[in-house]
Amino acid sequence: MHTSSDPNTRYRAALSETDPSQFSLPESGSPEEAQMLDGVRQFFSEYTRSSIDANIDSVYAENLYFRDAFRQFDNRDAVQAYLVNGLEPLDQAEFQINRIISQNGEYYIDWLMRLDFKKTPKGTWEESIGMTHLRFNDAGKVIFHQDYWDPTDIVYRRIPVAKQLIAYAQGKM
Repeated sequence: MHTSSDPNTRYRAALSETDPSQFSLPESGSPEEAQMLDGVRQFFSEYTRSSIDANIDSVYAENLYFRDAFRQFDNRDAVQAYLVNGLEPLDQAEFQINRIISQNGEYYIDWLMRLDFKKTPKGTWEESIGMTHLRFNDAGKVIFHQDYWDPTDIVYRRIPVAKQLIAYAQGKM
């Protein structure tokens, strides 16, 4: 079973393989760093199929480590297919980036995800907070993407049996 917070073998290997000390990264606060981070901001600010397809090559490296609450991937094409497929049950998706914190080539993005599902009245947004840990290569492309967020906030509560189990488990805590 996949879990987004288990420090599994692939996660540990990715941490080693993408160690920022191995790359020539832009200086903190430089225009080059700002440009690199703006690419990420823009990628998530217009979160549509056409935008993902048009911009993923400029933001993500071909070979990378990507893991979120549901899946783990090692290449950009798989990530692209996954992100586009995730839009299918939605009328719209939005990401609000609240802040980016960086230190020594490690970047943490605090965000709010908003989803408008097709099966609910239009404009009925579901929201969840999360954080993403990013690392970049010499070309300024993402080579490490680890999301931290609780899918029970949005997704699992939409599945009747899961909703009941979550409510039961929360009641027992």
